[in-house]
Amino acid sequence: MTPNLRKLLFETLYKNRYLYRFASTVPFAGQWRVWQGLVLTRLRGHDVLELGCGLGDLLADMLEAGYMCRAIEHSPEMVAAARDTLHRRHAGPASWVIQGSAQSLPFSANTFDTVVSTFPSEYIYDPDTIAEVERVLRPGGRLIIVEGAHLQPVGYLQPFLVLIHLLIYGPRSLSSGIRNHTQSTTTTTVDDEAFTTEELPGMPFGSLIPLEQSGLHRRSQRVRSRRWQVFITLGEKAAAAKNEQ
Repeated sequence: MTPNLRKLLFETLYKNRYLYRFASTVPFAGQWRVWQGLVLTRLRGHDVLELGCGLGDLLADMLEAGYMCRAIEHSPEMVAAARDTLHRRHAGPASWVIQGSAQSLPFSANTFDTVVSTFPSEYIYDPDTIAEVERVLRPGGRLIIVEGAHLQPVGYLQPFLVLIHLLIYGPRSLSSGIRNHTQSTTTTTVDDEAFTTEELPGMPFGSLIPLEQSGLHRRSQRVRSRRWQVFITLGEKAAAAKNEQ
């Protein structure tokens, strides 16, 4: 699929909550919400901003987990859908979802401990976006970007879904060649499924996100299960220097 057709497809999804729900569920074998949930163990502090909250599911998850959250969403249709999700789940008031731009955040400097963006569109590659994220992050804060994920060709259904991903996202969606670069590995088990997290310095995924340009320290992680792989980029803001006594 050409970039223009892909852009048109995503713009169509952002204008219809029902198509968006279908497209983020069925083609990904129901794993989209699992991938979003990987954010929860990586949050820092208490105050969280989500960029591009979509239907608001992750936003509600974070609020229910006890975090104080706000969200910025460009699409009016998704703003309405996210507000409905908060109302349906009794997670928070509609005013916590704000229609706006990631390149011009309506918050003061040093407001948030963590900024989250899962499966973002082109805005995440804009230097203005990252500059704004750095501005609103507190010292020691963290940007978490779940940039991409793909299913492994296991079982009966997933090989067909992998083919769909290739047609829509192109061969880059199946990030390969990540071997013998692991800095550290940890394994956790959730609901009887083992997840392996690898620190992968110097990897190509996330390289187009201009973190260093705004002074954020880059970390690259791959999370794997038997059924899928997820690619996460972290941008960490330096902690405030302690005053010498």
